[in-house]
Amino acid sequence: MKEQSSTIVGIDWSADSHTCYDLQADKTFKITDSVEGYEKLLKNYPEAVFVIEEANNRIGDYLLINNREVYVLPPCRSKEARKYHFSSGAKSDNLDAKAIALTFRDHPSYCRRITYSELKATMIKLVTAYNIVSKMHSQQCNRLYSLLLRYSPDYLHIMEKQYKSDRSLKILSLCPTITELKKTSNEKLKKMLNKDNHRMTSSLRKKLDKLRSEGIFWGDTSCEGKLIMFLANIILSLREELEALKKEMVKTLESSPYKIILSIPGVGAVVGSYIVKAYLTHDFRSYQEMQKYAGTVPFLFQSGRKSIMSMRKKCDNKLRTMIHIAAFVSLKNCGWAKNYYRRKRNEGKTYGHALRALGNILLKIAFSVLSNMKEYDESLFLNAKGIKTTQLNDTTFSETSSYPEYSQDAHLSLAATKDVIDNLIVT
Repeated sequence: MKEQSSTIVGIDWSADSHTCYDLQADKTFKITDSVEGYEKLLKNYPEAVFVIEEANNRIGDYLLINNREVYVLPPCRSKEARKYHFSSGAKSDNLDAKAIALTFRDHPSYCRRITYSELKATMIKLVTAYNIVSKMHSQQCNRLYSLLLRYSPDYLHIMEKQYKSDRSLKILSLCPTITELKKTSNEKLKKMLNKDNHRMTSSLRKKLDKLRSEGIFWGDTSCEGKLIMFLANIILSLREELEALKKEMVKTLESSPYKIILSIPGVGAVVGSYIVKAYLTHDFRSYQEMQKYAGTVPFLFQSGRKSIMSMRKKCDNKLRTMIHIAAFVSLKNCGWAKNYYRRKRNEGKTYGHALRALGNILLKIAFSVLSNMKEYDESLFLNAKGIKTTQLNDTTFSETSSYPEYSQDAHLSLAATKDVIDNLIVT
């Protein structure tokens, strides 16, 4: 970090222009959101330290590419800083830029230095794109469900959970209404499905025949059918894009040193990309910091005799979801994870609590793997926890190893503390 005597420039970014504050000269100025504006800033401040509110923006990328020293301030800290430095509580671009610079001067630990690397930039783009596409996919699926519930409830009832499958969506894109389905035979549908590598099974034939005989379409015009067809095609396109992003994530991870993240149980290309992105963009000093960032551990609020345990809101919700998925997947192919989950459930913990506790262990393993740049070694992990291979198929543990996750011997980097793993209290 540069000495405090260096020029500090706080930047409050926006879509069209950026408000900058020179702390040393005590002056505020604006630059345009363009290469010309960025070059003007670099020319006037060749040795400055730039502090920006944390977000994905072009000016931050430009400064990093040009090897400038850049720090980011979390949005929650920025809001607190404005209230701290300006008692009036007023908000403006000029005050925000000044508050950002003052916070770096007075509390540099609140800011996080960021660096540029091609891998990190690629990971950020892939994860951002996956977030956008997956959110759009969920929204369109909800809209399709609402339409089917209103205009074709028999389809939902007869197809049951299969209405979400690609094959079912393809049928909806071909025959969005019961009326059109009655006009199309199973043999004709089979030929259409075969073109997209979808099979016409015997169970699907029975359900389609039942739809033709019992189904009723509650739409009055052709608009409803066209809208159902439109949404089905959009969902199929979004799924293709998600698959393309997954392949790109696999390619990016496997061609980088961070492919070791894929050795952790339950961690695939998508989950691994989210973890690596978080690790590369944040300077985690311990696994506890990584768990707090992911929001997998709640926080304890105490005031007098009042004590409340609450989940974190200021966290990476997407990463928390991915860790939840990784914990669920690990139950299928990891013996110790399955036993740990069973024990938590037997203790009376809820489904979400048990998975969150397991996710904390996986996140701790991920931090150890990425910090040491070594693949996950299950035998090393089990030895560190005091778990024998013969115990993996047991549902109970002996008295000496009833809580192997709390063991502090053999390998300190993999040992978990009781407050994090069991009670989930952040101390």
